[in-house]
Amino acid sequence: MIRIATFAISCVAGFLCLAASALAHPHVFADARLEVDVAPDGNVTVMRHVWRFDEVFSSTVMLEFDSDTDNKMEVPELEQVASVVTESLAEFNYFQTILVSGESIDVKPVDDMKALFEDGQLIIFFTTHPVTPVNVNSSPSFGVYDPTFYTAIDFPDDSQMVLEGAPSSCSQKMVVPDPDEALAQNQATLTDAFFNDPQGTNWSKLLATRMEISCK
Repeated sequence: MIRIATFAISCVAGFLCLAASALAHPHVFADARLEVDVAPDGNVTVMRHVWRFDEVFSSTVMLEFDSDTDNKMEVPELEQVASVVTESLAEFNYFQTILVSGESIDVKPVDDMKALFEDGQLIIFFTTHPVTPVNVNSSPSFGVYDPTFYTAIDFPDDSQMVLEGAPSSCSQKMVVPDPDEALAQNQATLTDAFFNDPQGTNWSKLLATRMEISCK
């Protein structure tokens, strides 16, 4: 039993190291912008997203979806890209992380995904809406993160995270976690979570670049 327990703990430690390693080597890169809109009652009504992908990935998309091989993306081809992206992201809650008092809130299905090409780069636009009301007075946070570690979504600076319509008593800040530090600080919790549900660990809670809102 001791040997089995030791082996299991070693596997979990290796799993955590593998996650950190994968995180350090994403294959797709995107610069992002997030706008969080607040209604007069203090509830978040919509999150607006813009992602601009790197040229290498964009060229791959062009090659895959340019059905008439004219090196241009016509409207039907862009609509197909948007449809595929929507379907792919749905499985991962559209890379959205909404936390209220440590609890995750999902978003409704996305129905307005748009895609375009500009200067050789794929850009997508879409909005998300929380499935249950999120009030800014509850000190929520809104993040974007790929839990598969395949895509690195980066906010170049805090001006790309915008809070609109919130009371003047509210403020926001952008938080960019250090992956190694986050994993080290939460290793015990993650180990327990791995034993209880190996597929259910929500890395996004720890590693998402996020907007944290605080209202006096």
